[in-house]
Amino acid sequence: MARNDNGRRNSAERPPVKISARIAYLAVRSLIGVIGRIPRVLAYGFCETCGLLVYCLDRKHRKIGMTNLAIAFPDRDERWCRSVLRSSFLRIADHFVELCHLPEITTREIGERVVYEPGCGLENYEAAKKLGKGVMFLTGHTCAWELLPLAQAALRNPLGVVVRPLDNPLLDRWLTATRSRFGNKVIEKESALRRILRFFSEDEDVGILIDQNVQEKDGLFVPLFGQQACTTASPATLALRTGTPVVFAFLIPRKRKGHYRIRFYPPIELDPSEDRKADLVKYTALFNRYIEEIIRENPDCWLWGHRRFRTQPDGSDPYSG
Repeated sequence: MARNDNGRRNSAERPPVKISARIAYLAVRSLIGVIGRIPRVLAYGFCETCGLLVYCLDRKHRKIGMTNLAIAFPDRDERWCRSVLRSSFLRIADHFVELCHLPEITTREIGERVVYEPGCGLENYEAAKKLGKGVMFLTGHTCAWELLPLAQAALRNPLGVVVRPLDNPLLDRWLTATRSRFGNKVIEKESALRRILRFFSEDEDVGILIDQNVQEKDGLFVPLFGQQACTTASPATLALRTGTPVVFAFLIPRKRKGHYRIRFYPPIELDPSEDRKADLVKYTALFNRYIEEIIRENPDCWLWGHRRFRTQPDGSDPYSG
């Protein structure tokens, strides 16, 4: 299927948009427009109130979140887990505020609200960049994750962002335009390989989220919080094939609401052996340790409502019952 320069389907090949999708788009865009134009302090208050309401009413994701927290922190009591889960709903609400402001945010505003973490920030990115093979940014759904690639593009270098398109095509086009600000390029997950290889061959950077559950055919079972977690092996495969350095990148909240710091861990250069399968397991497990470290440091910043441990080697489902 032909695609344009940004990796999206050409307009002539797009299927007709259903009326229900148009209505949903108008409703969501109206809400985004309102939140994006009121003062941030009011926006945070309104959205956090909504977040608390969702926490109280959304029994399904409360149950998933509590199961995840029990797996990740078996030594913590239920009261602590509920407190972390409740706070994570507030973080998602804050992330929605950031998302609503992204279409109009300026480079100056990003520079005022986002800084690189001293001693674990820009210097690690620059060390990776000196190798001339591009940089593979790996990250997870922590804090305001949509702001991270825009901040990097505005403050330093644009990058390609690997995403799964939204089910609503109109919202997906809006989000793609938002993500593409400051020179970023959106790469659809289903057709990502060739474009990622081209990015690295041209010394460009690519960001990939790696903290979600995948099917057994698409990943490897490696530990996460002591539990087997089916994890995408694509980043390790790409890094071993291309020699591109891996840099873990996270956006971390500062004390003042709406202000963040970017942490870049030191670059990882993969050293392939003659046993490709062992290499994939070794480095995929290593990547999970970075995800686990940042979650342990900021437990309320992760997306606990995702069924991260759904795919298990024995076919069991920790979320059943």
